[in-house]
Amino acid sequence: MKNYVSFLTNKASLCYLLVCLFAGLGGGFFYPLLGIFVVDGLHATPLQMGVFLAISICSGVVVSQRIAKLSDVGWDRRQIILLSQSAFIVVMSLFMVIRDYYLALVVMIFISSITASSMPQTFAIGREYADKNLGDNSTLFVSLMRAMMSLSWVIGPPLAFILYDAFGFNGAFLFAATTMAISICIVWNMFPAAKIKQASVEGVAEIRQSWRKIPGAPLYLGAVFMLFFANNMYVMSLPLYVTKELELAGSVAGQLLGLAAFVEIPVMVLAGLWAAKVAPQRLMVLSAASACLFYTLLFNADSLWQMYALQILNGMAVGISASLGMVVIQNKMPNQMGVATTLFNNAIMIASLASSVTVGVVAELYNYHMVILAMLMAGTGAFFLLLLSARETRSTPCSANLMADA
Repeated sequence: MKNYVSFLTNKASLCYLLVCLFAGLGGGFFYPLLGIFVVDGLHATPLQMGVFLAISICSGVVVSQRIAKLSDVGWDRRQIILLSQSAFIVVMSLFMVIRDYYLALVVMIFISSITASSMPQTFAIGREYADKNLGDNSTLFVSLMRAMMSLSWVIGPPLAFILYDAFGFNGAFLFAATTMAISICIVWNMFPAAKIKQASVEGVAEIRQSWRKIPGAPLYLGAVFMLFFANNMYVMSLPLYVTKELELAGSVAGQLLGLAAFVEIPVMVLAGLWAAKVAPQRLMVLSAASACLFYTLLFNADSLWQMYALQILNGMAVGISASLGMVVIQNKMPNQMGVATTLFNNAIMIASLASSVTVGVVAELYNYHMVILAMLMAGTGAFFLLLLSARETRSTPCSANLMADA
């Protein structure tokens, strides 16, 4: 316990955790309001909103992946984070005055896409710092960074809607810009210098190697996509399932989501502790198994108390995958930390986009109860992909030294 307290009171360690909190608050104030802003603020149709969100996500994926590759061959991660977070403030400032749909879309493509690099690079530099300075506590530290991000999303969205109700979009956007400015101040004044060390011959070879050729990596990223695809379907469809199918108050959905988020945060910390004794990828298999059990029981739940109790399983599944999911792909690509972290983040972003389409299609053809079956299918797919990824990694001789961490 003394070791844990010592690194948590370390100035540099606190800086990373605070950046995750304040930068996460910026996103937590903006992104939950984005759909409403497009429809009400920009006067877009539902179809235009879908196109807006899809293009925004795709442009962020493309730009962040390109920047990630450059960061692994010499670009200063600290400077990338400052640029990305500054771009976020620019977007908030522009959205306070822009009320034209197409002009806003241009801003999302050419400016907001840069902001997508902020968190992956923060977690990449955080992992590099932890590996160098924290030893066996490295995985726990990354889990704590993820927990701070989750905490910001527990706090941010409710406050965003309070500010929106009181001051409109501009009040929420101003607050988002303010929290991001605090993050920039921390990065600028307190982040340790991110010096790129000279890579070994093996390291250079790995950097040049496509992630698609790294044993176990494509299958693992497919599992990450499926896990978050299922979870995003749950988050998106739950309010509609509760109100339309179960005919309950919308507040019930909020309570269920809030309870799951409450469980997730301590699970993230515990997952970091468990990873010191159990290989992180094995814990990811436990996460997928918990998700499958959750969706199975949810599909058959016939009373409200069962739905509340099942949030323990949901919180365990999401808490483990959110905290250790990134660690596993970083372990598989130790010399491509920026690319690995960004691939993980982009898999989640694409899963978010795909889930919104899937929920609409399944609900239109059947009902919201059947969406739970789609979640179960995705969770089952993730479970088997994780097993195949571990098997493929073990079967590769050169990967044997990584399996203890993967």
